[in-house]
Amino acid sequence: MSNTSNLALPYLAAGQAQKHVTLNDSLRRLDAVVQLSVVSATTTAQPGSPDDGDVYIVPSGKSGADWNAYANGALGYYRDGAWEQITPREGWLAYVKDTDQLLRYTGAAWGLIDATRLANVSATDRILGRTSSGAGAAEEIVFTDQAQALADDTSFQAMCATLGTWRVLAASAVAASHTGDTNETILATVNVPAGAMGPNGALRVTAYFSHTNSANNKILYVKLGGVSGREFLAIQPTTSAGNIHQRTIHNRNAQNAQVALQHNTSATFGVGTPRTGTIDTSVSQDLVFTGTLTNAGETVTLESYLVELLYGA
Repeated sequence: MSNTSNLALPYLAAGQAQKHVTLNDSLRRLDAVVQLSVVSATTTAQPGSPDDGDVYIVPSGKSGADWNAYANGALGYYRDGAWEQITPREGWLAYVKDTDQLLRYTGAAWGLIDATRLANVSATDRILGRTSSGAGAAEEIVFTDQAQALADDTSFQAMCATLGTWRVLAASAVAASHTGDTNETILATVNVPAGAMGPNGALRVTAYFSHTNSANNKILYVKLGGVSGREFLAIQPTTSAGNIHQRTIHNRNAQNAQVALQHNTSATFGVGTPRTGTIDTSVSQDLVFTGTLTNAGETVTLESYLVELLYGA
């Protein structure tokens, strides 16, 4: 044999003169096929001004003084001002620069690498929990924007927000106090995102207040829509040191219609009349906790609060 079996590299003969010619020819061929990267696998016209070292997969329908004689699927290797045909062998891989694809030679033709070989799946395997097989063994699953947002969430809390299910919207046990004047003062603000309640959702608000134990009124509000919005909790405790209250504010089949129980006692639950509102929750709204003193020398404190969101379509 005068050439190697796989790459057809010429052997040096014993006592051969001009050995560098044969050696350089082998190096050129290695330069072409090792880490094989071709310019294109679809260019049919033999390039007129290729760069030295360019390699092409010569396709069917080829044309050109040299390429016309090449076999379909052969490698056209341009070096030292001349084209050389290299015959690929089964199993060769080639990266195609103009399409960013990796091709495999089957022994008869070049083709994309079978995804089942890379993923080690069969025609009956299912990807990412598919419930039925499709046309291919490995299939692309296209995410909707909502599914992509869910996949990108970094916590269950964030997933609940994406899904629109129950979640804690805000909670705090950092005391916020007011004293020194008789103005209505915001003790805490919780933003309710646009559309977060849905037309039949609810906000469940739990608030614990402490205050000066005296006969003077201390007016405590929970309002939706900011300070000028609708109050859904309004109590006026007097001779007590603190109280805890819970209100559930429901949207009633529309994002701009609410109902809750309203009463002015210190009881957490009790009798009362419906309290309605027309706050548009399809846009972002602030839920505020406020306190007002009738005696500026006294104090009212929001000790803690919990705001839960229950989405309802």
